Amino acid sequence: MTAQDRLQHYQESLGNIPPAISTMFAMDEGFAGDYTDIRERIYTQHADGLSLAMKELLLVMFDLAVSNTGGAINHLRAAKRAGLTAEQLRESLQIAFLVLGVSGWGKVGYKLWAAWENDFEEEGASTNGHHAS
Repeated sequence: MTAQDRLQHYQESLGNIPPAISTMFAMDEGFAGDYTDIRERIYTQHADGLSLAMKELLLVMFDLAVSNTGGAINHLRAAKRAGLTAEQLRESLQIAFLVLGVSGWGKVGYKLWAAWENDFEEEGASTNGHHAS
C-alpha cells in the first residue's frame, strides 16, 4: 500500500490531510504507516461499540485537554459530519469545564463552541499546522 493510499484514510475520516500527518509521512513513511494502522483500528465500527460521532467527540475532548485547538476543531468537523448534535457538544464542553476549569475553556473550549455556532467559519477555526489525531 502506498503512502497516498494511507493518506486517503485521513481524507475520508477528517475531510482533509492535516499538515502534521503529511509531514509525518514525509519524515518516515514506515512510522506514519504504523500510526495509521492504529488509527484505522480505532475507527473500525463494531456493533456494540462507539459510534463514529462519539469517537470523534472523544478525540475533540482529548485535544481540548492538551490545548490542541486545531486538532479539536478538525475532529469537531468530523463529529458533526458523523451526526454529533449541538446538545451533545454543549454537555461535553460543560463536563470538560468541570474537570479543566476556566483555563481549558479559555484556551480551547470557547473556540469549539464558536466554531460550531459559526459553521467553522470563525477565525481560529483553521487547522493549519495543527495535529489532528
